[in-house]
Amino acid sequence: MKRILSELNQEVGVRGSMVVTPDGMVVASVLGVGLQEDLVAAVASNAIREIKQALAGVGHDGFTRLILNSAHGKLVFVDIGVGYLAVVLDKRLNMDLTLIAISGAAYRIKNMTKM
Repeated sequence: MKRILSELNQEVGVRGSMVVTPDGMVVASVLGVGLQEDLVAAVASNAIREIKQALAGVGHDGFTRLILNSAHGKLVFVDIGVGYLAVVLDKRLNMDLTLIAISGAAYRIKNMTKM
């Protein structure tokens, strides 16, 4: 799993990535300089929980991919079944190609966890 995250982190604009459980436990992480694992996991867990609750309030089961834009960067969360792939991106990144790489990494991790 760490190999997949490391490969994803080689994409332009990716600052780090991790796999977290729905309750915020870190399964694997490869984060760049300046990113703290516990803080990224806490942000991921809180964002995922709040968005899922809000979606349930309007009759939706959840999400497959969530993109959050902030003043300092972007966060992408992808549902991988047993948890979520969380990816931290630069704020100026044009995400088109990077989203393809993120989707590919999520697919590979999801299939790995099915075994």
